[in-house]
Amino acid sequence: MESIAQVRRPGEETPKRPNRTLRLFAVDVFLFALFVVAINVPLTGLAIHEWLGIVIAIGLVVHILQHANWVVTTTRRLMSATSLQNRVNYLLVVGIFIGFVSIIASGLLISEVALPWIGVTPGGGAFWLWLHLASVGWLIWLTAIHLAVNWRWIASASDRLIFKRFARSGGGR
Repeated sequence: MESIAQVRRPGEETPKRPNRTLRLFAVDVFLFALFVVAINVPLTGLAIHEWLGIVIAIGLVVHILQHANWVVTTTRRLMSATSLQNRVNYLLVVGIFIGFVSIIASGLLISEVALPWIGVTPGGGAFWLWLHLASVGWLIWLTAIHLAVNWRWIASASDRLIFKRFARSGGGR
């Protein structure tokens, strides 16, 4: 017996499922863009910097959930035969994860705007500010290496998901 959600009227098209790779790519690009904006505190000001950091933290949870299968599969493969690129990429991802956790945790502990606005007064100090800034520096380097290691996939996905789709839609006219 079909459920109500599966019943279609005659002539009605089946809804198209969004392309999974496009969703993953869009979240990656969105988080990267937010990070680039958020690290420029003189441009955004402290309040926007802190709120963007919170949005990035939420986005990272979504990102990790989207890539959970990759994490499980790659972790299993590390115990057996896998390529050097997969091993390097895995270590970079672990480092990036640790970097973001350090940035977010220390950022919350030194928050001067966002958390006090919701009634939480963090008790951060000089160490947490140092950790926050040092983690940003390391994260920039790790992200640059991660992008370099994955550049072929990024270029291919960009071409397939953005440029060819744009050209097919007539946007390139």
